[in-house]
Amino acid sequence: MNIDFLAFGKDGFSLNTLGNDLFISGGSGKGVLFGVYGFLERIGCRRYSADMEVIPKNNHLKIPGLNITEIPVFDYRETLMPDASNSDYAEWHKIHHRSERGNDWGMWVHTFDDLIPPERYFDTHPEYFSLNNGVRSSKTQLCLSNPNVLDLVILRLKELIAENPRATYWSVSQNDTYGPCECLGCKKLDNQYGGVPSGSLIHFVNQIAERFPTKIISTLAYQYSRRAPTGIKPADNVNIVLCTIELNRSRPIKTDPGSLSFVKDISDWKKLTNNILIWDYIVQFRNYLDPFPNLHVLQPNIQFFLDSGVNMMFEQGSNRSLSEFHELRCYIMTKLLWNPDVDVDALMNDFLNGFYGDAGPHLRKYIDHMREVLVESGGSLTIYGYPWDGYQTYLSPALLHEYTSYFDDAEAAVSDKPDILARVEKARLPLEFAILEISKRNVTETYSLFKRTGGKWEVKPEMREKMELFVRNSNRFQFKRLHEMGFTPNEYHGSMTYYFENGITDHLAYGATVKVKNPYSDKYPVGGATALTDGLRGTNDYHFNWLGFEGYELDAVVAFDGTTLVNNISVNFLQDAKSWVWIPHNVDFFGSTDGVNYQHLK
Repeated sequence: MNIDFLAFGKDGFSLNTLGNDLFISGGSGKGVLFGVYGFLERIGCRRYSADMEVIPKNNHLKIPGLNITEIPVFDYRETLMPDASNSDYAEWHKIHHRSERGNDWGMWVHTFDDLIPPERYFDTHPEYFSLNNGVRSSKTQLCLSNPNVLDLVILRLKELIAENPRATYWSVSQNDTYGPCECLGCKKLDNQYGGVPSGSLIHFVNQIAERFPTKIISTLAYQYSRRAPTGIKPADNVNIVLCTIELNRSRPIKTDPGSLSFVKDISDWKKLTNNILIWDYIVQFRNYLDPFPNLHVLQPNIQFFLDSGVNMMFEQGSNRSLSEFHELRCYIMTKLLWNPDVDVDALMNDFLNGFYGDAGPHLRKYIDHMREVLVESGGSLTIYGYPWDGYQTYLSPALLHEYTSYFDDAEAAVSDKPDILARVEKARLPLEFAILEISKRNVTETYSLFKRTGGKWEVKPEMREKMELFVRNSNRFQFKRLHEMGFTPNEYHGSMTYYFENGITDHLAYGATVKVKNPYSDKYPVGGATALTDGLRGTNDYHFNWLGFEGYELDAVVAFDGTTLVNNISVNFLQDAKSWVWIPHNVDFFGSTDGVNYQHLK
């Protein structure tokens, strides 16, 4: 039996039988180990999660003739999900553990501030930092045409490399914000290389790469720098981390009309370099517990990246935080990174039936139904969304009712199996979260937090109980944060309790006719002008119960059925600078008894 070990690379392996002997051969890295785990899976063993494995009992194991070779199509494969943070799980599924990245990468991403700290340099050398709208800013990027900035970055990298000489990759990349430098020097470079900010960036990074020929200098093609330059190529030892952060997740990238610009970008970068790492995003970051039906696009997207010539993949999920169907999503993604052509349908059934037992078929119905509705609707799916975003498509009141029945059936199917029942109850939490969030808007009699009794608003007891159960189970299953930046279940309890007490109010204009003169923005899907008088208050999140305008003033007329004495007028506004939401400069009120002649009220 001749085996070409060099063909395995680091991680490839083969399984061969010869007579009564089994040979597991592998590459110079973890090839043999991956071969062992590959063999175990072929005889029915499974590792569904970091703490749930299946080892069948078989006293008469018969191994068929084997002549199998598996070589990964991606040289680097990382999935940033809770289970994948377990090194045993990562090795079983043949992906790279984050500790391996820590060994190979001296600096990861968003490193400008680390290389030239603004708290150290900005006061004395503001010219090192971006010029934005005529003002130097310490909170955006570096001035990449300033030779002193280049010298300082090279000096700092020398120090860091001396401290960690084994690391190969060193990131020189933009901060996680906008604001590329607009000074004459940087604009000249950008214009010279295609009129895009990546022009000055690649020009800068190439100079650093020249000073460190034995290292790989990595930089980002991210947001404002995503478009490839022209007239300049990344040096051979420059790595491009190309990010998909803006893309829609309801349709495959290759066929999504809104993602055509990314399809062009990846093609343009590939013409310049073969050293590309894709940074992809696979969960809902704004709300980890928001139902996020993106499983159907994982495979076509991975295949698209492979067909585009990419050889390194980083799939950002919820990191160490739990999220919607995180075990299933991680399981599918790890398999795809090893073999993009794996049968995902069979893979999903295997997982659902193995992890959830008799509840599996009911959860499959839930997953399929939500996906089908989303796809048929043509709706979008973003990684910074909210349950309300799906109200007109995959999270309508009628669908919420059907989804609830699927989980009721799933729980009933495993009611006598406490361990599996707990997994189903955990998987149900995103649906309960969506119901609570959508019910904040009193959309139907069933899906509303409040009811009107005797002319007054009251909190519905069943909704208060639903919230208490949601928080209790979130803590029980160790959901530490509800979105990327934090927000614990107990903090959610506090915000919901406050909303129960303050979320709706009685007033004279309830039910009155409202006419708005100027068009409001569809970015604030509150239901139109009636939101001004429906009694529902907004929260500190602009997605909830706020009517917003872009480029127009709010000019509204509230018409009562008859002459009404008004002693007090109250209007709330929201300011969220990060989202470019601003309170008005001034507000004027006018009153009229005939709807024609108005008097300025002071």
